[in-house]
Parts: sequence; structure tokens; C-alpha cells
Amino acid sequence: MGPKKTPIPWREMVRAVFAIWVPLAAGFITGRREVALLTAMGGLLSVMIDQGGPFRARIRRVGTAAVFGGAVGLTIGSVIHGRGWIAVIALVVIAGVSAILARLGAVGSATGLQLLIYSALGLGPLGALRPWWHTALGFIGGAVWGLILIMPAWLLSPRGAEQSAVARVYHAIADGLRAIGTPEVVNTRRAVTTALNTAYDTLLTGRSAASGRNELDMRLMAILNLSHQMVEAATALRSSGERPPPWVTDTIDRLADEVLTLRLDETAPSFIPPPWSSSPGALALREAMVALARCISGSSTPPPAPAAQQPGLRDRVREHAARLIDQLIGGRIAWEFTVRLMICTGVAAVFSEVLPIQRSYWVVLTVAIILKPDYGSVFSRAVQRGAGTIIGAVLGAAIIALVPYGPWLLLPFGVLAALLPYGKSRSFGLSATFLTPFVVLLIDLLSPGGWRLAEERLLDTLIACAIVLLIGYAPWPSAWSAHLPRQFADTLRAVAAYMDESLVTAWDSGPPQVTSSLATPTAGDAGGAAPARRSGLRRQASRALSNLRVEFQRTMSEPAPVSRRAAAWWPAEVGLEEVMDATTGLVVAIGQGTVPPDAGAVHQLTETLRAVADAINARTPPAISGELPDDQTLMPVTDAVRSVLAVLVRGGESGARGDAARQPAPA
Repeated sequence: MGPKKTPIPWREMVRAVFAIWVPLAAGFITGRREVALLTAMGGLLSVMIDQGGPFRARIRRVGTAAVFGGAVGLTIGSVIHGRGWIAVIALVVIAGVSAILARLGAVGSATGLQLLIYSALGLGPLGALRPWWHTALGFIGGAVWGLILIMPAWLLSPRGAEQSAVARVYHAIADGLRAIGTPEVVNTRRAVTTALNTAYDTLLTGRSAASGRNELDMRLMAILNLSHQMVEAATALRSSGERPPPWVTDTIDRLADEVLTLRLDETAPSFIPPPWSSSPGALALREAMVALARCISGSSTPPPAPAAQQPGLRDRVREHAARLIDQLIGGRIAWEFTVRLMICTGVAAVFSEVLPIQRSYWVVLTVAIILKPDYGSVFSRAVQRGAGTIIGAVLGAAIIALVPYGPWLLLPFGVLAALLPYGKSRSFGLSATFLTPFVVLLIDLLSPGGWRLAEERLLDTLIACAIVLLIGYAPWPSAWSAHLPRQFADTLRAVAAYMDESLVTAWDSGPPQVTSSLATPTAGDAGGAAPARRSGLRRQASRALSNLRVEFQRTMSEPAPVSRRAAAWWPAEVGLEEVMDATTGLVVAIGQGTVPPDAGAVHQLTETLRAVADAINARTPPAISGELPDDQTLMPVTDAVRSVLAVLVRGGESGARGDAARQPAPA
């Protein structure tokens, strides 16, 4: 329950003051306190959900959450304001939608949380403001102001820390290859290890504070995982004393520079030089470069046969829609969480209707904040929020009682605004300690209630904590603890079963006969029962991956001793996602006329995955013997499997990882 030991975020603290305090000061000066309140709340959203990273990603996250989360939530709150039991039903539905949106990743998670929070806030004084569009525009304006304040830091440092850390790994590898046969080889080896440790620490630290999956961070982790393959090749070249030609190391530097400019909406496959030597180290290095270029470009699908027709727009839309539906459907654990959130929200809304509680919308709001952030440690969060709110409510009451109502309130507003990023970086409880008096003061501007407002806030929070613990936690054994290793092993087996069915069984009579992009393959029994089996196994694997993501997110929200151990699994989880994507891409390519891979090679990969799963269940370190297959068609899948093994199997220089991930994953 103790706070994290992190550096003081001075830059974020200064930005928070400008994002929140400046609109409030303008409101006091002009007398338009309602407008100032809405703008300050938009600035508050931009501060609380911003997690750093590339500028485009920050704009997308904050902008989407502000427009489709906060603004839409305030609008819904205005519509259901004062509607009694209709509002209760509406909040239960919104809670379900909020939980489903969390399955779309970090942006969906932030948007869903803000949608539920501001719908609940709309039941209070905010929902009574008219016209409703005025409320929404004022809120969005505050979020835009918060985004504008990000630009100075972006101009000074346009690259995200994560991208820079990953790029430095490959620059260090290139320097190490140039140093082969020179006295600098020892120093360059140390530089590679240091760069690897720093990169893993940077990515894992960012992931530990994230509220959901971030596609860019996952791509960066996949790129970093591939460095193990390149480090092993470099070790082989160093042992034989063979230094690659300068144009090879220059290509690695160019690939590293492409990591710095990595954008998910742009794919630009890099040119990789042809083989320059027949030595094992040289061939392994070129294979690693090809895999890296493929990962940077985001393309794990081999090119289709020349005679095959490229898929049209309708086919591509259908493919993206199928992936989106798979994400939204999720697995058992995700649906269980959805039910828990809806039940707790409904109970809180009923309490708000039947109990004589002043400002009872705080009960629903607190339930949402405790339960919603992606399946996390409900018990820990409820206890921390309860303790933090008690302290914060007392502090808020003291400020209201001691500070005269008027411009003097700007002083505590400024101090609390500066402390919000500090509390957010340290612990959930400390964040609640500073957020509680801040929000109490904000609402008091709109509907003055004196020091009793803090007392009401405290009572509402304690009721909400009791609802979460007694209804959302105690009756659900699966919520008491996460089983990350067991779920990882189950997912390995599900992915292996999908690989066997989709890459071997469906094409056991030879390659499919395809005449157009919409034709149905006819090889083997692929035109009969095989597609149904393949589709069923794909759904099972997708749901297993969904359960794995939920288990990981829940475990990362636990107190530090548990979350630090859980962080070691994230590189392997990202690698397993890459295995699934590469397999699905290869299935699509086979459907377009690509020759299926050798059945023995596929079985070799799947048996390796099952052996790793058995070792995890037995709580023993995975021990992989033998080489992975070299089937060229299967190479994207093989590279993805190799990345999973690299982060699970410790060994040598290629096993270097960050501090958070140095313990064997099965432990």
C-alpha cells in the first residue's frame, strides 16, 4: 500500500497549474465561474489521463476521452438529470458500455471511464446547467487548453522516451558489430546490456501506469523483443571474429532511426541487404534484420502468390470488423467484470434514490472510479481510496472553513492542482487525497455548501467503498487474486491448437485452389468442416488472449510486490500477441494462394509452445532444446515464437532485461 518511489514530476506539476488554475483565475476575474468550472474540469481530465509518450498518441488519448467520454457523459447526465429511476437504468447501461470500451485498449479504457464518471456527475449540479451544448463545449475547451500546454515540451523533445530507449538498443548493437576485432568490443558489449536494461525498464515503467493496452507501446515491445535474436547473432559473429561490412551496420542504424519515427498509421518496409556471408552468424544477423524490418513496418503477412488477386476494400473492411468484434466480445473474465461493474453501479444508483443522502451522485461516481480502471486490484484500490478520501475530505473541510469564499480560493486551488500529478505518480490513495478536496472546492463554486460538503463527500465515499468490497469483490472468488502464469500457459496451448488446425489440418491435401479474393479454398476438407473448426479455435485463442490481458492488467494494479513480478510477463504477452497476429496473417496469405508451410515445421513450433506451457504449470524454468524450423513461409510465425522464448528463457547476454523483469517469469 506504500507509495511508489518515483522522481517528482515537476514538468507535469507546472502544466497542471496552468491547465486548471488559469481558467479558474479567469473565471474569478470575469465573474463567469460556471464557464471557468467547466474549462477547469476539461483541463483536469487532460492532466489526470495523460501518460506521456509521442505527441500524436497523447492528443488521440486525451481528445477521444474528452469528446466521446467527458463531453458525451455530461450530455447524457444533462438528459437524465432529475429523472429518478430512469437515471438508475441509464447508469447501469452506461456502466456496461464503459466496461466493453475498455477492451479496445488504453484509449477505449480512458474514454469508457470518463463516460461513466461524467454521466454520474451530470446527476448533480453540472447536469442542471443549460444549455447542454454550452456545458459540453466548455469542457472540451478546457481539454484543448490542456493539450496546447503539452506543445512546448513536445517541441523540446519530440520523441517519446520509449521510442528513444528502444532505438538506442539497436544503435548500441550496430556499434558493437563495428567494434568486433578491436579493443572496444568489451565496452560495446556493456553498452548493449545497459541499453537493453534501460529500454525494458522504460517500457515496463510506462506500462505499469497505463490503464489498458496501447498499440504503439506493444509494437515497441515487440521490436525490443527481437533485439535478443540480433544480440545472439552478434555474439556468434564476435566469437568467430567476423566483422560485418559497413553497409550492414549502417542498415541497422537506419532501422533504429525508423523506430524513432515509428507511427502505426504508416508502414514503410525497409530494404535489407542480401546475404554477405555464408557463416551462421551472418545468416542469423540477416534473418534478425529482416524480422526487425517486418516488425517496424507492422507487416507479419508473407506476400501472396503472384496469381492471387489482392483483397478488395470490402474484404479489408470485413477483416478489420472481425478483429474489432473479437476485441469487443472478449473472454469470460472480461464479461464477469462487466457484470460486476453494472451490478455495483446499479446498487449505488438505487442507494442514491432511496437513501436521504445529500449530493448522492458521489456514490455512483466513487464506485466507478474504484471499479472501472480495467479490472485492477479492487480491494487495494477501495482501501486506498477510502483512506485517501478521509484525509482529503478533512482537508477540504478545513480549506472551506478557513479560506474566505472568493479569489483567496485560488491559492489552495493552485497548490492542489500542482499536487495532482505528484499523487497520481505515487499511489491511488495519494491521488485521492489531493483530488478529493480539489473536486469538493470545484463543486462548491457551482453550488456552495460550506464545510458540510466535505462531510457529505466522506460519507458517500465510505458507502461506495462498502458497495465495492461487499458486492463487487467478496462474492467473486476470481476477483480475489489473479493467476497470470496459469492463464499464460492456457493461452499458449490455445494458440498452438489454432496454429495446428489453421496451418496444417485445413491444408493437409496441398495448397488451396484460389481463383479470386472471394473464392473459398477447396484443398483437403477446407471447404467443409475445417473452416468451422478453424474459426472456433481462432475464437478460443482470441478469448484466451483477452483473458490473459485482463489477468495482466489486474495484476499490474496490485501493490508493488505483486505488480513488479507481473511486469516480467508483459514482454512475453506482447510476443504471444505477435504469434497470433502472424499466424492469422499467414492463414490469410494461404487463402490468397501462398503455399502452406511444412506440417513438420508447424508441429515443431506448436510442440515448443506446449512444452513451455507445461514448464510454466510445473513452476520450472522453460528449457528449449533444438533449433526452430527454417521454413521460409513460416518465418514470420517462427520469429514471433522466437521472441516469446527469448524473454521467457534466461541465458547469456541476450537475456538481459530491466530490473522489473529479471526474475524468471514462471516464479
